[in-house]
Amino acid sequence: MLYFRQQSFKNNIFVKNSKHIWLFVLVVSLFTLSCKHEPDDTANPEPPADECDTTLVTYNASVIPILQNNCYSCHSGTVPSAGLDLSNYDQLAFVAQNGSLMGAIKHEPGFTPMPDGLPKLSDCDINTLAKWISDTTFTDPDIGQECDPDTVYFQNEILPLLVSSCGVAGCHDPETAEDGVILTDYTSIMQTADVRPGNPEGSDLYEMITESDPDDRMPPPPNQPLNAEQIARIERWILQGALDNSCENNQCDTLNITFGEHIFPVIQNTCLGCHSGSVQSGGILLTNHSQIAEIAASGRLLGAIKHQNGYSPMPQNGARLNQCIITQFEKWISDGTPNN
Repeated sequence: MLYFRQQSFKNNIFVKNSKHIWLFVLVVSLFTLSCKHEPDDTANPEPPADECDTTLVTYNASVIPILQNNCYSCHSGTVPSAGLDLSNYDQLAFVAQNGSLMGAIKHEPGFTPMPDGLPKLSDCDINTLAKWISDTTFTDPDIGQECDPDTVYFQNEILPLLVSSCGVAGCHDPETAEDGVILTDYTSIMQTADVRPGNPEGSDLYEMITESDPDDRMPPPPNQPLNAEQIARIERWILQGALDNSCENNQCDTLNITFGEHIFPVIQNTCLGCHSGSVQSGGILLTNHSQIAEIAASGRLLGAIKHQNGYSPMPQNGARLNQCIITQFEKWISDGTPNN
């Protein structure tokens, strides 16, 4: 009887120990499985072949997004890496035509592999860029485009306005970049001012220019706020997709030039941000006809807008005015700067 009880006790111990052993083995197995690391294939996912459509590749819709996501962080802005600004169409076209762009992104021998220090672009992105290069004659896509009165053009209207009003020294030029915002080029405006195409109300840029509190408004006092027409123009540009577009007026009128129709609108859009109110860059005011005529008669106005040696190029931080506008200024000045 005692033996039976002892044997039964041992059997119970064995059963209990066996359960503990199996439980321990199960836990270890689960832990081991949970610690296995499968290769991470999500770092640069390849889209399914049927989702990579290269039948309709365009510069604005197809190429720019690839460059923005992979290249602009190094190759744009005021000091682009290796002096190559891929947000500049002419520079992009140059490296596309000479084979450097494809050689770099395909990591071919003899080229510096790009993106620098990162995995190669997906096959879809590479094929998209290759398709664009093979289909492109490399003329600026906006050169020669006739201006549509119902369209707001970034290069013609929005950029000069923002550069003149906000992208100046001490505010939102590249050197100052107050609050991290730069308003002197398309890429910086889209990224740092959080412009959301089609959604003005959700864009920081629009919110700041329509702010009711003067302390939060852009431009800040003592600068003059943007007027209703200028704000509406920026709103319409965002609603139309916030494109980096431009146009040329192929019907350039250089005969019937008036101050009210041709001269003052340009001054208002490109100069008043620096030359009005208590803001008098260079001690120059350009708020009315007499002030503008005086500067024009001295030769300083034409020297500045034509970027001639010895004059500060204007608009400040902006591109030179197109030749049609410059010719109109020359005609107005040669006519005696009439207030017409």
